Formats: sequence, structure tokens, C-alpha cells
Amino acid sequence: MKLKKVLALSLAAVLTFSLAGCGASDSATTEGDSAAATEAGTEAASTEEVDIASLAGTEINVYTHGGNRVLGEEKKDESGNTYRDESTAYLTQLAEKFTEETQIKVNLNVVTNEDELRPLFQVEDSSVDVFTCPNWSVAEWAQYSEPYCTVEEGVEQYGEYAKAMPNDAKYIYSIMPGRAYNQAVVYNEEVLKAAGYDEVPATLDEFNTMCQKIKDMGVTPISMHRVENWPLATVQDFADYVAGHNNVFAETLKTENPFSPEQPFGKTIKMYTQWKADGFFEPEVYTDFGVAMDSVAYGKAAMMLFGSWVVPQIQGRVPEGTDPSIIKFAPAPDFGNGRFIQSAPADNWAICKFSEKKDAARAFIEYIANDAQFIADSGYIANKKGVEPVVPELYKIADEMCESGEATALMLAGKDDNTLANEDVLTEAGLWADYKYVGLLFDALDTTKPDDWTAYDKQVETQNKSYAEYKDELGLEWVE
Repeated sequence: MKLKKVLALSLAAVLTFSLAGCGASDSATTEGDSAAATEAGTEAASTEEVDIASLAGTEINVYTHGGNRVLGEEKKDESGNTYRDESTAYLTQLAEKFTEETQIKVNLNVVTNEDELRPLFQVEDSSVDVFTCPNWSVAEWAQYSEPYCTVEEGVEQYGEYAKAMPNDAKYIYSIMPGRAYNQAVVYNEEVLKAAGYDEVPATLDEFNTMCQKIKDMGVTPISMHRVENWPLATVQDFADYVAGHNNVFAETLKTENPFSPEQPFGKTIKMYTQWKADGFFEPEVYTDFGVAMDSVAYGKAAMMLFGSWVVPQIQGRVPEGTDPSIIKFAPAPDFGNGRFIQSAPADNWAICKFSEKKDAARAFIEYIANDAQFIADSGYIANKKGVEPVVPELYKIADEMCESGEATALMLAGKDDNTLANEDVLTEAGLWADYKYVGLLFDALDTTKPDDWTAYDKQVETQNKSYAEYKDELGLEWVE
């Protein structure tokens, strides 16, 4: 899918931003959109014929959960007060350039998550044009998002990474212009060195020994932010590292007992829960994810188990006068089948199905995809065909380890019929929404009784029984 190059237009326009939490700015400008609203299942609109000049004066509303790119990274001054560093408000800066070049005005709106947008979509509100919230099911992507392109067109522009973007095997619903090493160990180098380590240990046993030493220092080994369930989503990707291949989630459909510890999925959840039993996570729940990131930035915790997206945010939070590069990013240990790091598309951008300004929305997303520096500043690597990437320094360790053979980049698996079937089974079993398939097990262990796994084992039995029951009821089996 090719977008006509945006011509340099008048630079006289001045962009004003709406940064109110959820409220979209009213617009007096209407647009004769050349592409009518597309119904799911019909051909995705092409941008080949979009006349950018004709869109001058259009106003679009962009809703994003990446508030740091709109308002700037949260930092601390010498007195410990939090402030926003506007120099890092990269999306605001990019939107200003976009408006100068195209005369299309952009209202940026910060939201916490997709739950703030769902009510608007459910009533087919046209006030949202572009959004970034990523945690939809495929069914919701199809229900609320304009098909961005076909999978084949996506592969032409983004290679195999396109197959891992939100899609239903025919259409990609959210384009992801970056790529990243993902789901690894984000750590404070100073804490590891204080515990006697220059790098993340290579094996699980060594990793556990390091965590215990860090705990004995009075520092939290792993910061999680357990007040919400989404941080546990990392388990799904770490299960691939445990198994040594990239299709564990879909292959749970081959089993009747995916949550048992002899299965990769169940083994990974139990590994996380064992870390909980050993006291490797924060002893008191962090009230906010920002506080969890601060704990690593200030050395009150050693690390997080997340993707590369969190690195720039933590680097931006280190104390005044501290070199941000103390926050590093490295592959997870070898859990028994090799040392891996996930390679994945990054940064969802979608066009709302109910938008009346789809051409302008698409032009803005393509502008993002063509800006390698913005993508790098966001912590990713530009991946669109013809765009020269800028590789952030944060990937240096992972790059070198993959080049030397110490670790292997494992491509995030794309969604296929087996993936979708497994999601259906988990949904019917009441385990899919809000990552309950992990959260219910993780929470079953009482930390006041770390050696008593009775409740955990019972929950395993309950979830396995429910999974098998609904798999049978739906008549779903693994398809080769």
C-alpha cells in the first residue's frame, strides 16, 4: 500500500492542540472524504489516490494512550517534584510538523486505555479519527477499526512483521510502523553491579540467585505493578522462551490441560508465581505504573520484565544528574531451551471505522510511518519499506547478543485460525478478558504462606477443566 508523497505546502498554518483527557475538540471544518466508511469484509480503502492538498483545513482527533509522547516524559527535579519534560513530547512535535506541511490540524487527546474509547465506538461516535490503544480482540478490531490494508499489502510494505499486526488473516486493522526487540529484562545497571553482576545472568538458576542477592540488599528484584492485570500479559510471550518456539499460545489448543506445570504455558505462569512466593516482586502494590517505573529509575527495584517501550520512559525518570543509560535492556535468561528475545512489530495506529475523515487520518499515520527519528525517539525501529531506520541505543545489548549467537531473535507469531480458536475457548471459559488466565493463578498463592500451593493447584485444576469443557462445547481442535 503506497501513499502519494506529501508535497511541501504552505508553512503558515499554526497548530493548536487539545490535550484534555478524553474530550475531542469540536471542529467546524467538514471534509469530503474520498473513501466512504468501509464495512468489515469489503475492500480496504486505498491511499493511492488521496489528494493531500485537498485536505487542507481538515481537523482530525487523535486519541492515544502514549501520554508521555504528547505531554513529555515525567521527570523529577532536584527537590523530587515531578514535572513534564516538553522536549520529549515527540508526538506533539511531529503533529506540529505535519500541520505545517499539510495544513491538516491535529487535536491530540490522552486516554488511559481502550475502555475510555469503547463507549464512543459502541454508539458509532464519529469524533475519533485515529487511536492507538492496542488491547482489542480481533473481533473488536474488526468492529471498531477501518481495515488499514490487506495482509498482502502489509507484507509488501513491512515484511513478515505485518503478519503479527492485528489482522483477521485478510485485513490488517492497525498498522504498526515500528519494530522492536520486545519482552525482556529492563534493568538498572547500578543495582545489578551493587549485587555483583555486570549483566543479566544467562540461566534461570543464576537469575534466581541474583534476585535473592538483590532482595537481601533491601531492594525489590522485579517491579511489576500488580494493581492491574495487564503487566501479567508478558507471561504469554515468556512462555515462548520457556518452550523455545514462538507459537505456545496457539498450541495450547492441542492440550486439555494448558495450565498444568508440565505444559509451557502453565510452567511459565508457575515460574512467575514462584518468583512471587520467593518475594521477588514489590512487597506492597504500586498504586500507579509511574511509581513502578520510578522504583527502577531510582534503584529501589532492580528491573522490570517488559518490552522496549518502557525503556525510554524509565530513562526519563532517573534522578537529576544521573546518566539515563544506566537503564538497560537485555534478553531474558535461558529457561531451558535457549536464550531468546522477541522480535515484533511495534506501535499500533488505527483509523476509527466511524470517522468521517479517513483520508486525513490515513495521511497522518503514513506521515508517522515515514518519520524514522520519531519512531526511534519512541523507542522503536522504523520498519516501512524505503524508510532508513534509526536504531535507538537501547537495543545495543540485544543486537550484539543476537549477532554473536548468545541469544536468538524470536519473531512474534501472527494470528491464525488456531490463535483465534484458542481466544474463543478462553473467552467462553471466562479466562480471556483482562488476562484472567494468568491473573487468577498468580493471585491464588497467598504470600503469607509461600510454601502452600494448595489453592494454586486447585485453580489449575479449575481452569484446565473449564478450558477442556468449552473447547469440547465449541468443537474446536488444533488445525494443521
